[in-house]
Amino acid sequence: MKNNHLLSLEPKLGGMPETEGLNFFLDDPNLDLLMRFYVSKDEYEKALPLLSKLGDVAGTELDDLSRDADQHPPVLIPYNRQGERVDIVKYHPAYQRMEEIGYGEFGLVAMSHRPGVMGWPTPFSRVLKYAFWYLFAQSEFGLCCPMSMTDSAARVIEQYASPEIKNKYLPRMLSTDPSELWTGAQFMTEKQGGSDVGSNTVTAKKAGDHWEIWGDKWFCSNVSADVALVLARPEGSSAGTKGLAMFLVPKKLENGEQNRYRINRLKDKLGTRDMASGEVTFEGAVGYVIGNLDSGFKQMMSMVNSSRLSNAVRSAAMMRRSFTEALVTVRGRKAFGQALIDLPLMRESLFELLLMTEAASSAIFYTAHVFDLAEGNHEESKKLLRILTPLLKGTICKQARYVTAEAMEIRGGNGYIEEWVNPKLVRDAHVGSIWEGTTNIVALDVLRAIHKDDGGRAFISDLEKRLSGLKNPHVQRAAELCRWKMEKFKEQVEQIVHGKSLEQEISAKRFMNRMYHLFTASLLLQEAEFQLSSNGGYRKLCLFIHYFQRYLHLEDDTGIFDKNVNEWLDAIIDWESIPENIIDPLLTAMEKNVKVSTKASTK
Repeated sequence: MKNNHLLSLEPKLGGMPETEGLNFFLDDPNLDLLMRFYVSKDEYEKALPLLSKLGDVAGTELDDLSRDADQHPPVLIPYNRQGERVDIVKYHPAYQRMEEIGYGEFGLVAMSHRPGVMGWPTPFSRVLKYAFWYLFAQSEFGLCCPMSMTDSAARVIEQYASPEIKNKYLPRMLSTDPSELWTGAQFMTEKQGGSDVGSNTVTAKKAGDHWEIWGDKWFCSNVSADVALVLARPEGSSAGTKGLAMFLVPKKLENGEQNRYRINRLKDKLGTRDMASGEVTFEGAVGYVIGNLDSGFKQMMSMVNSSRLSNAVRSAAMMRRSFTEALVTVRGRKAFGQALIDLPLMRESLFELLLMTEAASSAIFYTAHVFDLAEGNHEESKKLLRILTPLLKGTICKQARYVTAEAMEIRGGNGYIEEWVNPKLVRDAHVGSIWEGTTNIVALDVLRAIHKDDGGRAFISDLEKRLSGLKNPHVQRAAELCRWKMEKFKEQVEQIVHGKSLEQEISAKRFMNRMYHLFTASLLLQEAEFQLSSNGGYRKLCLFIHYFQRYLHLEDDTGIFDKNVNEWLDAIIDWESIPENIIDPLLTAMEKNVKVSTKASTK
């Protein structure tokens, strides 16, 4: 697949190129390769027109709507003209139209829960589902939060709720008809708690066939949701997270009246400004227990973990959009008499964004594949998913901050102006590292998955299986570089398994980042083998070598690698065939560096 729109750009003196009118699917050969790798040929062919349709919408109508909605945040109307408390959140028409596209036309919430969405005969696989989300989020991040929470809340209800609750709420939450749809939310955070959920004080009192919820929640995204899953402490229960239960709290009661909670105000946020987050006070609100009273936090974490993966997908999407913006800029603009793309430092900057973006996409779609296996009750995949979810959340969401900011700088002064998309991408990217656990929290969660949930063994086994399955001689040579890095990693995992280094928060983030780079490097190798088997050349293998050199074995002597980027960047970007004869010198140089480093470390 050729990136024809981007290839057709001609640099113009003083020009201000932008991405308006691009098809975010057709102009992304990497996404096409990943779909062919993970999806059956029959499903791939059936999904192509649907993905192309959303790619076109994302590059045109959705992008315009998103920018418009971002400039017109929602407004809280606490009282009606009769002075009655109504707590209505009024959204801009652009946001409402995006809801029609996301919930309705493409069924992004319902698609993995039931058949029939967009005529698909079964529920969509997670791999295909997240391909659609990846395209949507390149234009609109804010709405993805309510859609993700509705999706995750429906999954929790499917797993833990009573038949009565399921029958009443799921059909509405999984509807693609805007007039029937109920959206979902999770209300967990309190003033005194933040990430320390065990200190939550919102209480629940038994009242006949339901419970009454009392207290304040401090940060409630999609605050206007029709259905909220709320953590509260039943009277008499223990302290900490073990004493928390989960309750379904509807916005309206059976008689049509407002449930007994107030929206105090909406948050004035840095990003995701078109989506309403607010503060809520429960005043005896009616709630229905979900699952067991002593399992509320565990159930909520299953929702959070699902949202964490969605968050990583969205962050990877913003990285892709930022790379596209940077590419269009450097190919369509001149400076000092030259196209920006021809300036060596600019080529270096662009290549860095490309590496980080493709590695992130590799990680999210492989993890989506693992999610599909885990949904089929594959026990090893469940353990692997347990560790991959926080791993991706902690790394990709952080990287998105850097990539969006670098793309803004590449655009220059225009990149800082709100009329262009870059400021919105930068603002939205920052929330990914905060929602569903900050980087420190998820780094420790990675260690817990190793220490308590057998995640380290599952992760190493997965790496070894992937590396041992490679057949191409050049790819096998490259795999030996990963194996060399794995030895030290295995030692660190053993230390964590046996309780050592578990509370070393400073090293936890560095360990998580090394783990991510080892993981994504192995995925690039697997994709390189697939590309070679499809007669697609050595592009992916070339990317692996550069990725390994930059993030797993950085050396001062980078001359051959820098020269390779300068000579072959255009071919890499345009997915032209990279010849075999450039791979051997790169591998030889990398192997030499590794041997020198190994000798130095053993002295």
